[in-house]
Amino acid sequence: MSLPAPKTAATPAPEHAVIYVGAASVSMIIGLRGAERLQREDVEHLDRPLPLARDIFRSGSITRSTVEQAVAILRDYLQTTRELGIPLTQVRLFTTNILAEAANHEIFLNRLEIQTGVSPSLIDDGNMTRLVFQISQRLLKKNPRLAQGRTFVTHIGPGNTRAMYFDHGRLAAYSNYRLGIFRAREAVSSSDELAPQAMLHLEEQIRGVVDHLAQDYSGHKIDHHVATGAEIQSVAPKLAKARQGAFQVHEDDLARLTEKLARMSPDQLVRELHVHYTGGEGIVPALQTNLALAKRFGDQSIWVPEGDFHFELMLDLMTSGSRTAVFQEEVMQSACEIGVRYKTDRKHAEHVALFAQQLFRELQHLHGLDPKFELVLRVAATLHEVGMFISPREHHKHSLYILLHTEIFGLSTQDRELVALLARYHRRYNPEPNHPTFSDLSREDRMIVLKLAAILRIADSLDRSHAQRVKSIQLRPEGPRLRILTHGIDDNTIEQIAIDSKCDLFREIYGYEVVLAKS
Repeated sequence: MSLPAPKTAATPAPEHAVIYVGAASVSMIIGLRGAERLQREDVEHLDRPLPLARDIFRSGSITRSTVEQAVAILRDYLQTTRELGIPLTQVRLFTTNILAEAANHEIFLNRLEIQTGVSPSLIDDGNMTRLVFQISQRLLKKNPRLAQGRTFVTHIGPGNTRAMYFDHGRLAAYSNYRLGIFRAREAVSSSDELAPQAMLHLEEQIRGVVDHLAQDYSGHKIDHHVATGAEIQSVAPKLAKARQGAFQVHEDDLARLTEKLARMSPDQLVRELHVHYTGGEGIVPALQTNLALAKRFGDQSIWVPEGDFHFELMLDLMTSGSRTAVFQEEVMQSACEIGVRYKTDRKHAEHVALFAQQLFRELQHLHGLDPKFELVLRVAATLHEVGMFISPREHHKHSLYILLHTEIFGLSTQDRELVALLARYHRRYNPEPNHPTFSDLSREDRMIVLKLAAILRIADSLDRSHAQRVKSIQLRPEGPRLRILTHGIDDNTIEQIAIDSKCDLFREIYGYEVVLAKS
């Protein structure tokens, strides 16, 4: 690990740092003040190996030696940040989503927090989905050929395989499978090297998920196949030259390289690819999986995005994983499709979501929540009645159950829990400390639920009839009252009765009585 160059008068000062405990290494990038938009040249990048995935998928827990190794790396990284004058408040710590599968992951996270003084955040499937989507979007913008066709994007990760299908630039399908590079590798081998028999078992593991994926997308016409992931992106420059943001890798060339690397020892792989040992372990399984996908879909070539996947992830984390407008609308489209699946009243859901969004924005000075929770609220408003699919009686509880067990494209597990709880509390029943799921939240997250649920109840009341009688609203705070002017309606008695029965939470949280008035 080399330290960044000392600061000089001409060198921008480091501003903040992000540390990522990944499947095979611990990385840190240090952002530089003065850069309008972070690029690779704007940051310092450090990386050291850590066999986290090997431990998790081999034994189900993280070994003591790996824990101590992680602590030592973090100690060195924090020393670097101190030498560069970066305050601890500007250091953020993230961990790979596969960590949750370790039996002792809570103990591991606690050790990291004690060592660093920084609370670690677990990157989950929603975060990784957002990253793959954003990489795909950037590639489609650079490559008109891919943007104008029907493009199939796959990502082979440490523990999961993801697939996205874009039809002329718009996301049309998404799926997630429980098989990845290290999960497959450790399932068939307990040694550092893959014996010939283990290689056969590995191919069988890969074939299973490939067949499943091919079946799921059998009804989709595919013009182009894009393969993303740290391993395939690292070897692509050996096989082709980049054009318009991507390498077009021919299947035959990929097959020859995969066969060549499969015959190498770990030492030979390290020398050939200039990787560390833990990173090298996933190269062959990743290439085999991508090759199997290419063959199964009849691809003569696949497209591989230019760039370093892990570095893209780190930059995404450094910029707080900002959600673009395009991404948010894809999340909303996914929510709408879930609503259709559970036969919700779509017009009512869309109307409530629009009112909820307006209330969130205009009451920003009262709730003080991060703008990212606007998306959570919109999704909850769209799906608050999915429980009606099971039964109108106590449908709010059924909604909680359904949404806790339904993947929503682009949302993290934590965000999905918030959505489920908002659906649970969109009616007049208030949260109680002993309620399942709500009781598991931190105090901060409980307050987020209370603030958003209060807004959702008002939004839902404004379409109590499910007939979209109220066309639009204006908010006018007047002393202890929040007067809402309703447009397009002569008599708002039904809506006022609904608000009166459900606004107790809004009154408690925000201190306002809600009164409707005709405009």
